[in-house]
Amino acid sequence: MSDSRASPVADIYDALRAQGGGWGAEVGRPQGPGWIAGDDFRDATAGRFNVLLERIGARSQTDDRRTIAGSFALHFGWTSAMAIAPFLRFRCVPNVSLGNIALRFNRSAYVDGTAVFEDHGTVVAGDARARHPSMSTVADDHALLRALRAALVEQSAPVVKAVHGWSGFAERATWGVLTSLWASHFISLWQPYDDQRELSRVLREFFAGSDLAAEMRPDVTVVASGGTVHLHHRRSSCCRFYLVPGGGLCASCPLAADAIPRSDRVR
Repeated sequence: MSDSRASPVADIYDALRAQGGGWGAEVGRPQGPGWIAGDDFRDATAGRFNVLLERIGARSQTDDRRTIAGSFALHFGWTSAMAIAPFLRFRCVPNVSLGNIALRFNRSAYVDGTAVFEDHGTVVAGDARARHPSMSTVADDHALLRALRAALVEQSAPVVKAVHGWSGFAERATWGVLTSLWASHFISLWQPYDDQRELSRVLREFFAGSDLAAEMRPDVTVVASGGTVHLHHRRSSCCRFYLVPGGGLCASCPLAADAIPRSDRVR
């Protein structure tokens, strides 16, 4: 893996790795076992993607393709941090198109690495980093938020289609899992963590639209307690983890008992 520092995006990922939490992607074309290029996720019927799905099934002790697809969606949704963390912490949207990324899965079929090939990104016009030739600009913060949404939707759409073709798992269901992970990253990375009132507005702007990402966005609830204001989310679809041996309902599962008050939904 090359150690490129030519772009602000490379510096951002260095800083994120220093902060911990697994938010910092590597920059360059990765070498070694476990890596799957983003474009390989366009076809679930063959190649490394198909091998990965089979490994997920073996690990989960199931041959139910819809359940395997739900599990994979959780993993793929988690990798969205490679775009969301730079946006929230550094006001930058890296190029995370399928053709510019790779994901690494360990022997247990869990994600343990992300990479971008070219360290290009987008910032708001007037940002000092915009002078670098690797950077593009948008007009304002709202446009940058929408650029992040567009990047995640564009990255995910071919993968959702491929998973549906292989498993029959409804595309709506996969979008529901992915958008839940997006919201989860926003909530966990938001600063200040103990006052997330502004985040409720940001998520409304982020998810606004007429596509499946908007339709299957999670149900987000504002909960105030002891001087803190946190957001909690309920996924719009189930990942089917409860169907595997030893599995159960996730805290955000729509099938779980409704333990969180719904008086202040963020829609």
